[in-house]
Amino acid sequence: MRRLAILFGSIALVGLATLALRATDRWPQIVSPYNNAMDHTLDLSAMAGLRLEALTVEGRSNTNPEDILASMDIERGTPILSINVGEAREALESLPWVKSAQVERQLPSAVHVVIEERVAYALWQRGKRYTLIDASGHSIVDVPGQIGELPLIVGNDAPTHAFELFETLKTEPELLSRVRGAVRIGERRWNIHFDSFESGIAVRMPETGIAATWARLATLQREHSLLERDLASIDMQLPDRLIVQLNQGQTANTAVPKAENQRPSAIKIVKRDV
Repeated sequence: MRRLAILFGSIALVGLATLALRATDRWPQIVSPYNNAMDHTLDLSAMAGLRLEALTVEGRSNTNPEDILASMDIERGTPILSINVGEAREALESLPWVKSAQVERQLPSAVHVVIEERVAYALWQRGKRYTLIDASGHSIVDVPGQIGELPLIVGNDAPTHAFELFETLKTEPELLSRVRGAVRIGERRWNIHFDSFESGIAVRMPETGIAATWARLATLQREHSLLERDLASIDMQLPDRLIVQLNQGQTANTAVPKAENQRPSAIKIVKRDV
């Protein structure tokens, strides 16, 4: 106990001396000897038991433990008083998955870290490159390909607008469960792909009024099973009409449903090559 009291007294004296010397013109000439003295003091503190023996991390799920140690530049036996908690926090927050971090020294021999990790919200595709993004549009990490049930988004500005889109799509959960991805068109609007990117139906959404259009599509699906039809795409950019594109081999007089509150002329059928 006496050794610790002497040690803390020495550290306090070094700190006071540092403040006094910084106020003089001789500080640059004294930096090197001061650093040597501080290093010696930290070594003494470690010998007295003030050294890192345990690191506890709370909130980690996707972040590699080795990356945490490497970013903080610490190891077992590091003098605990030499650990700059501010720099350690900034280093942790530079890791891909870490959104925010807190670092606390717990004397005499432990450091406790609390991190908040980013949550993958969607998968952003650019050619053959796939990147996980969070709800804010922040890129987290690149991945080899599609992962789990995350929706796929495509387009230069898709990450910025994905959260707003999918929050709207959540208003119709049954319809959302069939969404496989969304393509941002001309940085203005979305095409929503159902069931499959390769063979599913693409719904062309308008630039504005997405919520109303999505609700309209949900009504058509419930009443007429629109997504079960052999269609290539459904254009819903105009509020007063529905234009469908048939798959190859289908005829123009294929039955196409319409909502009960629409006029018969509100739905137009076109046949195009796909």
